[in-house]
Amino acid sequence: MHHRSHRIRRTTAALTVLVGSLTACGSDALERCVPEASTTASAAQLVGTYEGSLEAEGVRLTLTATPGGNRGGTLTAENWPTGNFHKSQPGRAFTGTGTWEVEDARPPKGRSLIRMQFDDPSEVTSSDTLDKLSIGIDAKRIFVYDDSDPDVCPDFRLKLRQN
Repeated sequence: MHHRSHRIRRTTAALTVLVGSLTACGSDALERCVPEASTTASAAQLVGTYEGSLEAEGVRLTLTATPGGNRGGTLTAENWPTGNFHKSQPGRAFTGTGTWEVEDARPPKGRSLIRMQFDDPSEVTSSDTLDKLSIGIDAKRIFVYDDSDPDVCPDFRLKLRQN
C-alpha cells in the first residue's frame, strides 16, 4: 500500500548499498540497527517487555505466554498508536490488552511475524493500526518492528528489555 515512487526506493537502495560498501570495508563492521527478520522465532523467545524508540518512543508492549500454549499468549500495549502512521498521520494512542501469536514464516517473504489482536476494537479506530510486527533476533538482542521497507532501518521498533 505504499504510494512512494519506486524510483525513490531504487535510488535509496542503491545509495544504501554504496554507503554500506564504503563504510563496511567488506566486513560486517556495522551492527544492523535491528537483527535480521527471523524465520524461526518461537513464542517462548518473545515473552517479556519491549520498550520503543524513535517513532515508537514511549510505547511499551508486554507479551505473556499462555500456559501450555506454544503459539502465543496475552499482550498489554501502552501508548500504542492508532491510525496510519506510515503516512505520518498517527491517531490517538491507546493502552489496551489483547492476544498475540507467532505466525510462521511463509513464502515468499519467509519471515515470522507477531500477529496481535486487541480486545477493544473501538480503541482501534482505523484498519491501519499496526497489528503485525516482524521479529528480529540475534545473539544479544530481540526486537519487534514494523518492517515496511527492508532497505531502511525501521523507525517503529521495540527492544526486549533484558532483566
